[in-house]
Amino acid sequence: MTGAQSPVPVPVPAHAPVPVPVPVQAPVPASVPLACPALHEHGFTAAARRLTTPDGPALRPVTLGGGLRAWAATDPALARGVLTDPRLTNDIGELGGPVQGFPDRRYPEDFFAHAPQLLSASGERHRGLRRIVAPYFTAAATERTGARLRDVMARIIGSLAGRDRIDLVTDLALPLAGATAGEILGIVPERCDAAVTAALAASGAVPGTEEARSAHRVFAQTVLHIIGAARRSPVPTAATALLGARQSGRIGNAELAGMLGMLLIGTVDSLSTVVPAGALMALRRPEVRHGLGDGHGRGPAYTTAVTEEILRLNPPFQHTGWRFTRDDCALAGVPLPRGAVVVTSVLAANLHSATWPDPLRADPLRADPLRSDPLRAETLRTDPPRADPPRVAGPRRTAPGHLSFGHGPHYCLGAALGRQLVREALTGLFRRFPGLSLAVPLGELSWHGTCLRRLDRLPVDTGTGTGTATGTQGLSREWREGIR
Repeated sequence: MTGAQSPVPVPVPAHAPVPVPVPVQAPVPASVPLACPALHEHGFTAAARRLTTPDGPALRPVTLGGGLRAWAATDPALARGVLTDPRLTNDIGELGGPVQGFPDRRYPEDFFAHAPQLLSASGERHRGLRRIVAPYFTAAATERTGARLRDVMARIIGSLAGRDRIDLVTDLALPLAGATAGEILGIVPERCDAAVTAALAASGAVPGTEEARSAHRVFAQTVLHIIGAARRSPVPTAATALLGARQSGRIGNAELAGMLGMLLIGTVDSLSTVVPAGALMALRRPEVRHGLGDGHGRGPAYTTAVTEEILRLNPPFQHTGWRFTRDDCALAGVPLPRGAVVVTSVLAANLHSATWPDPLRADPLRADPLRSDPLRAETLRTDPPRADPPRVAGPRRTAPGHLSFGHGPHYCLGAALGRQLVREALTGLFRRFPGLSLAVPLGELSWHGTCLRRLDRLPVDTGTGTGTATGTQGLSREWREGIR
């Protein structure tokens, strides 16, 4: 999901280079698109292969959406350094002017390029915004929210029983995303699916097009509806906390709208991306499916580890947001001028073969936080099922795992809740429908987006043999009228 807690400033890792003088005209290699590998068994695009080649440069020139030229960190160690390096900032305002026409010319209507929120803030400004919403993502708050959403999820999955064919995007992932956004932001049930639609349209539109302008206008109206609901809500939510901060003068109107929009898009995009992609992995890979079912006999830690591999291979966002060099400096031996754009290629780092041998293989043993302990690995293989350990919402910023939830000050604020929802959605689905199978040829599935790489639809046969099917419009009405 989105957001982060700012820890005490982290020292630059030993591998991070120190500032050096930068030539006025430093040569820039030809840029390649920051494409995302298609992990649905069709292999990689040429550009993505170049990004994930282990013997290639750790910092590579890329072209982002809208034609913005940037540098992408693809090595996991360098990626962590970039995400914590004090020589870089998320706040372009610190530079005193635009960079390559960013944001006005490159992204004239893009919400994230203009709205002040966690992902476009650094330092004390970032910490102040984070403190306002942090109470709604603590371990205790995550447990309460997760318990309520567990009941919602059970009703969503239960509503699919008795149908031969369902679409795991429209019938599972989007209702779950809407319910989760409703819990976090206090969106009333009858507006949840409209909020989901607005968030998906805004995040998926091509920059600079009329479609994008229209989508962002609708999204702005959606944010205003959330503010209106927060004014009337008797229940404290992240939205009411932000509204209270606005009323007390701690933040302005732009920050109020920016934070609400960030939380909505982050929640919707994350769940609508990872849940269908994880389900497709399970449908295509027996070892993943087995790990989500009842029969592996290895305990809940094994299922959690399978979920971590799903998250590693299907990060909600293919690359992180824009960061900018505060002054002339060098990263990984590459001289960069002040104002250079740097991102972390999350997927490339997650597929780095030196860190993840045979990176496309889903290996739950390496996904476990204690995977380096051979005795612990043996326990995962042989122990009988045990009760789930207490869930902890604290981020694993120092763990050597994947980067799907980020790292450092901007580590995902909702990571613990996201992990729980993905795990429970997929285990609930495959345990309820053990005969689930893909209903169309793999080549007929379509993927949308670049930074966000999500399935447009995922039709599956439930294997129940009841002779009924579900249309997406009918299920959407049912969800609005009673599932939540």
